[in-house]
Amino acid sequence: MESFSTFIEVYRNIFVLDFLRYFITASVAFFLFWKILRNPLSHRFIQKRWPSNKRLWSEFKYSMSTVAIFALIGVGIYLAKQSGYTQFYDEPDQLGTGYLVISFIIMVLFHDMYFYWTHRWMHHPKIYKYVHRVHHMSTNPSPWAAYSFHPIEALVQALVFPILIFTIPVYTGTAFAFLLYMILRNVLGHLGFELFTKKFMKYRWLNWHTTTTHHNMHHEYFNYNYGLYFTGWDKWFGTEHKSYKERFEDVTHRKPAKVKAMISLLFFSITGLSAQPPQGKWMTFDESSGAPLSIIEIYKNQDAKLWEGKIDSVILLPNQGENPICTACPGKLKNQSVIGMRFMWGYKESEHQWTDGYITDPVDGTIYSSKIWFENENEIKVRAYGGPLGIFYRTQTWKRVDGQGIEGLWKTIDDTQNEPKSLVRLSIVEGKLVGTIEKIFLLPHEGNYPICIACKDDLKNQPVVGMRIM
Repeated sequence: MESFSTFIEVYRNIFVLDFLRYFITASVAFFLFWKILRNPLSHRFIQKRWPSNKRLWSEFKYSMSTVAIFALIGVGIYLAKQSGYTQFYDEPDQLGTGYLVISFIIMVLFHDMYFYWTHRWMHHPKIYKYVHRVHHMSTNPSPWAAYSFHPIEALVQALVFPILIFTIPVYTGTAFAFLLYMILRNVLGHLGFELFTKKFMKYRWLNWHTTTTHHNMHHEYFNYNYGLYFTGWDKWFGTEHKSYKERFEDVTHRKPAKVKAMISLLFFSITGLSAQPPQGKWMTFDESSGAPLSIIEIYKNQDAKLWEGKIDSVILLPNQGENPICTACPGKLKNQSVIGMRFMWGYKESEHQWTDGYITDPVDGTIYSSKIWFENENEIKVRAYGGPLGIFYRTQTWKRVDGQGIEGLWKTIDDTQNEPKSLVRLSIVEGKLVGTIEKIFLLPHEGNYPICIACKDDLKNQPVVGMRIM
């Protein structure tokens, strides 16, 4: 009984330590780059689409199972060390200062090799669909994905450490330095933002390190860029994506969005909007394509004196029918029609914002806490919070449509550069919504008359301007 209580105590302590190693590193990276610096560094965000709150929360939950497995391996290492079976040593001078450096390099190089080959093994079709697919559900990963593994993959990744400490002498301080290096590089690989300088590829003594773009492309394209710390194995075995360098150059040469308003002007704009309620109809947009998705009516509940919103209409694809049903919604909303659904409720005015509300995702029925505020007189921001303590959130921009309707000329905006990309004419033809490109805002290197060479069927090799895309 005493040995069991000792096991539980040791396991608890190691679990807490490994959880903090993951959580502190991932949360600092997430809040610094995905929240505080998200807009200033948006031009360095590698992919165009931001992952959903649901995906971030899933990454965190899988990471907790990984921490549990890593802690179990840690207990085994602790007990083996106590029994004298490992090659740990506690005095840094025992094998000399030079060996501390050499042993660290050996650990990093071995882990890089171990990761490359176990990673390729997990991409075998019979293994991938049961194990590694969990990690690849994050096609656009966040720092929380650093530990987002299937339990079997977590076990495989954890085994590298006992292999090392049973094989070579390792000073305990070197082991902790290796574990710190491991998590820092892991989080960097899943950061989503490219932080390396645009001249990085020109430094022959540095460019053999993997960048965030390198691993991000693995999540995007799956069968390339398997390396962890270095690009050598991918180069030697022909698994580096042929467009890796070009993609890195593209990301690092993007220009930051321009600041278009002075702080004083912003202050006066907020002051002028403070008394304006969000009442009316608002259009929502697909975050990846920019296409309109629905029209939402926000109104005040006269009984509760709180603000709420319903779905006035939905812009559906041909295969989505005419009257979608929310089969995944909870409670009274289950199996109810999406059109006309009261999916926002409980918002109260609080210092120029509407807070303490709730919003339902009609796709999967998840309910999030939420708040609303004005961006300008014709745009509102709607933010939904999820995950533990609401640490994950997603913000959408809705545009006022009162008196305008959906027909007309719409400007699409690049969601990483925040620059106009095209003008699309939306119109209703025989009861169906169609969209045609009327103008494209081209960069100097993109020419003057773009042709859609990647399009299929009748659109292949046709001019982009004038093309019906919806």
